[in-house]
Amino acid sequence: MKCYFQGCLNDGLTKEHIPPKAFFPIGEKEQLLTIKSCKAHNNAKSKDDLYVLAQICMNVSPSNRAREIFIDKIKPQLDFNNSALRKKLVKDAVRFLDGSVKYQVDIKRFDDFFTALSCGIVYKSCGNSLPNHYDIYHLYPNFTSEQDANQIEREIFKVYADKPMDFMEFGKPNTENERIYTVEIFGIPGFQSSITIVHVFF
Repeated sequence: MKCYFQGCLNDGLTKEHIPPKAFFPIGEKEQLLTIKSCKAHNNAKSKDDLYVLAQICMNVSPSNRAREIFIDKIKPQLDFNNSALRKKLVKDAVRFLDGSVKYQVDIKRFDDFFTALSCGIVYKSCGNSLPNHYDIYHLYPNFTSEQDANQIEREIFKVYADKPMDFMEFGKPNTENERIYTVEIFGIPGFQSSITIVHVFF
């Protein structure tokens, strides 16, 4: 069986978790979907997993499970390896008079992470890798200015707020732990149209 990643012809000799194990509390294994991966693509984004998880947790409501995940998964890592993760998170941060902090986001790391996650979700949904002629783009409403984010979210919700219509139901990866992660894939099955993947965390 070949690797899940778009354009990769290597054999899938390892298992890749989508989303990564770090995103889920200890003992909640029902969400741990796996796909076949070559060693290179299994390890390629592992350095980004905690960084992306930390940023997601810091940009969602603290009233849900994000706070629990941050305390259990991120906080213990902040001082590890000479505080490498802490330094990455606070680099170029801006502190305001009211005590709030605006953290800079490394979009390239997010793009790398979500490219791998999206390739995995597609593969898990239909059993095939994303064809090479598909270009991958990402949109992060939470990381734009408030005015832009509101406009973007309004436009997104017009089209993608509900479940896909029957003819646009590309496939289902069977995610189960909806308090942590849900995903919807909009696209005509068999790669007969563009595909939009809506990831929702917490």
